[in-house]
Amino acid sequence: MVIKMVKQILDFNDDGKVDSADVKHLLLRYEIILVGGLLLTILPLLKLAGVLTLDSDWFWILAGVVISAEAVLEILKTKKENNR
Repeated sequence: MVIKMVKQILDFNDDGKVDSADVKHLLLRYEIILVGGLLLTILPLLKLAGVLTLDSDWFWILAGVVISAEAVLEILKTKKENNR
């Protein structure tokens, strides 16, 4: 029963199964880029204010994830437009 409920929650595209399309729907969205961009703005400000002590490598990792997500989204969008 719990497994069925978890599957319903994770089935983002409502096709009855949890697969790579659900992960793609969840992770490759413009909201992820927006959240990453906001974090790239807020975290350095908190570090400058002395609230956080983070290594700058974490900012570069976050920047790489955001840029990669944007690139994949653009590639998928271009492929979708070319298939029409």
